[in-house]
Order: sequence, then structure tokens, then C-alpha cells
Amino acid sequence: MREQHIIHMSDQDKILQFLALSGPSLPTKVARHIQSDILFASAHLSDLKAQGKVRISHLKVGGSPLYYLPGQEDQLDNFASGNLNPKDLLVLQTLRDKKILREADLDLLSKVALRSLDDFAIPLHVTINEKKELFWKWHLLSDEETNFLITSLLQPQNLSLPQETPFHEETVSPVQEPIFIPNLSISFSEQPSATLNVSSSPPLKEKIISPKRPYKHRESIPRTINPDAFVQGIEHYFHERDITVEQKETLRRHAELNFIVKVPSVIGRIMYFCKAKSKQKCDEKDLSTAYFEAKMKKFPLLFLYSGELHKKAQELIESGALENTIIKRISNE
Repeated sequence: MREQHIIHMSDQDKILQFLALSGPSLPTKVARHIQSDILFASAHLSDLKAQGKVRISHLKVGGSPLYYLPGQEDQLDNFASGNLNPKDLLVLQTLRDKKILREADLDLLSKVALRSLDDFAIPLHVTINEKKELFWKWHLLSDEETNFLITSLLQPQNLSLPQETPFHEETVSPVQEPIFIPNLSISFSEQPSATLNVSSSPPLKEKIISPKRPYKHRESIPRTINPDAFVQGIEHYFHERDITVEQKETLRRHAELNFIVKVPSVIGRIMYFCKAKSKQKCDEKDLSTAYFEAKMKKFPLLFLYSGELHKKAQELIESGALENTIIKRISNE
């Protein structure tokens, strides 16, 4: 009797085969395919990710990321509609159509959206005449197409400016080689929030405050007030609302602190990234910077401030761009 050799596939091999046939998938479907529970399936997927055989999307479908094979990035686009909020989806469609977006030409809502579209928007640092600019490219765009489109965006500027300013006339060769920007260099960044222009603005503003302001501020506060009043105000706010602190980081004493906190809710305690700022007027840059930090940590945002909100900050809040965000004023007295 002839022996039959039966090849038994491992669960991980079955998962890879399933993803190759089905494309990006959820852990529940993977578990169903290998006839296992969600915990074992998730463990296998995590191990495959560590081996570099499987990737995980930032996009969430029903609160869970998608698992897919390298080379299946183009299929993620099928899950965008219905799983992104309308504002982010509109920006995604604009990026898909134009392929390249220039940060300097975007409104604040588009900048916020692009930093949440990690699967589709890739940040590029472009150096032109020793000056860096941030661009965003569609994730499926080749390097050759990227260089061509960015050059095309910059071409009109290089053609017209020489007639207006003598400075640029010196940088344009009669042979017109600079039209193609030979010194253009592009580098990829995995942390777009670190290059955000607004992230450096709040500290700069506080550094250039005239000496008169701190003097007036001290005059308005009675000498009996503890200099740690701002921190005490935060602690009082947490205590009143039964918020527990998991992590604390002091960026500027008495002025800016970061927390990871647990906020009680009807479904249990929810982890929040908390930014607390003691500033005369918090503007839209303070809010958007804190929002990006929370996004990077994948937590909702609790923003506490002691002064006032600038008009532009109010407009940003009313626009609805800051999703999953709680903004509260606390007393500094």
C-alpha cells in the first residue's frame, strides 16, 4: 500500500496564504480562517509583523487595524470610505488626485488631516537652495513621479521670480538648468509631527515676551499665592473629576506639562493624553500641536489651559477638526 504524505501547514503559513488571497484583513477573520480564537490569531499576527512578513495599518475598521502583506498597500484605499471622517476623507481624495501637496499651501484643517492619514500620506523634506520645505505625497507615487511633480510645482516660481527680484536672478542660469532644480533633494521622514512648523512656534513666542509682561503678571498675583498655583489647579481639576495620573512630564516649570491620565466614563476609564499650558492666550497652534502629540500617542486629547483662547483657537474648535478632544480652562489662582 502506497504511503500518502500529508503536508501540515502551520497556522502562520495559513495566515500568510489567507492574506495573499483575501488582501488586508481583520484579526477576527484571520482567527476564523485558522479556526482559532482571536487571542491566538493576534499573537500569530504580532509575531509575523515582528518578522517583517506582515504589516499593520493605522486605519481602523471597527476599532481594529488591518493586517496585510507587503505590496498590498494599494488595497488599503478600499477601506478608507466609511472608516474615515468626512473631513479626512476629503483631504485624502485631494491627495489622491493631486499626488503631491505642498504644506505651505494648505489650510490648518488639511494639515491636521494629513498627519492622521499615515497609511496614505508620506511626508517629504525638500531642500531648495538650503531652505527646507515640507511636501506630502500619495503613498503609491514612485520616486521618479515624485521628483517630476515637485519640480513642476516649483517651476513657475523659478521662472517668474527672476524678473521680480535681483536675488533670484543670480540663482537662475542662462542655460535654464535651475528650472529643473538640480540641487533639489528629497528625504523621507517617519515622524511628520516632528517637522510641524507650528510645533516650534509656542516656545518661541514665550521666549520673546518682553520683560514688562512677567513684571505685570507678578503684580497681579498676591504674594500669598503659591508659585505652583498652576500645578495645584491641575491637581484640583484631576481630583474633582476622579482623574488618575499614569505618567507626568514637566516641559516648562509652572508653564507646560504633559500627562497620561485615566478619565472615568460610563464605559469605564479611558486613557487620555493631557497637555496643560499656563499661557496668557492659547492660539490655534497650541491646540493643533497638542492634538498632533495625542495623535502620535494614539490617545484622545485633554487640553487644559489657564489663560484665554485666541479667536483663531475658538474657530479651530468650532470647525470640528479636533476630534476626540476635551478642552477645559482651569484656575491659576
